[in-house]
Amino acid sequence: MRRRPAFSTTIALALVTLVSQRAEAESLVAALSRRFADSEFEFMRAQSNAPLPPVAWVSAVGYEGVHVSRTDTPITDAEFDQASLSEGAFLPIPFGSRDALVIGEWVEVTQLELEHEDNELDVLSFAVPIGWIRQASEQWQWAAFVSPLGHKSDRDDWYWETLGGAFVRRLQSDRFAWVAGFYFDVSPLEDFYTPYLGATYVIDERWTLNAIMPWPSITFAPTADIFLRLGVAPSGASWTFEAGEHRPRVSLDSWNLGFRVETRIAGNAWVGVEAGVAGLRGLTFIDNDWQGLDVDLDETGYAMLTISFRPNPVTPR
Repeated sequence: MRRRPAFSTTIALALVTLVSQRAEAESLVAALSRRFADSEFEFMRAQSNAPLPPVAWVSAVGYEGVHVSRTDTPITDAEFDQASLSEGAFLPIPFGSRDALVIGEWVEVTQLELEHEDNELDVLSFAVPIGWIRQASEQWQWAAFVSPLGHKSDRDDWYWETLGGAFVRRLQSDRFAWVAGFYFDVSPLEDFYTPYLGATYVIDERWTLNAIMPWPSITFAPTADIFLRLGVAPSGASWTFEAGEHRPRVSLDSWNLGFRVETRIAGNAWVGVEAGVAGLRGLTFIDNDWQGLDVDLDETGYAMLTISFRPNPVTPR
């Protein structure tokens, strides 16, 4: 009998983590918010109900009917189900009034189960991102990061890839900012590069538009305690396998299109649910080959539960 992914167990573990670490996370978020409020960083000038990105989170996600990608053939007739539990945290450390070092960690446990076969594969992934942000002037921000990312399946040893990127942001006005940069992922199986280009626009305190390729989104936050988001994000259900190996790696050239609802449950703690479809591909370079836009979403559906800690927005000066 095949063992189904224990998705209910991952949700229970996420809740246990929230309860055990809530006090420490709340204290850390409050301290970081105060330090950035006293700095010269300009994250937002227009008033908005939307919260800042999380500094710590736990997520449980399940996918069904994911297609297998192999490096030796374009055929993808095999499918698998996936359940994953991940946790991550970022610690931005301001030094001086215009610079900040960002140190993070991310761990994910994934169970892959091939359809129509008695075949399962468990994968442990671990990353340590390190980044830097500089407020070069009132209008310009620069940022860069690099992250070693390791994987270990229950049938093979550790192996590594490297993620990274560099970005620039210009505040054109109180509500409008230009963003440009690129991401890269270098691994033994393939190299991946994608541009990051577009603009963000705070329409009013409730609506925010992120018209940025390759991950556009629109956010509606009627109050400071709840928001809704429709948009694209990197998919955790795109895996690449080398022929004859049990060393899968996450492929960033496939993305999710999902709808998220997230609400504050206490202080800086938020809980969110998201559902959608996976399979969207954008404009990327894989090795030396240019990959065009692909808007054919496959039948892969997903559902996600996230518990996160988000700093309160700094009051615009």
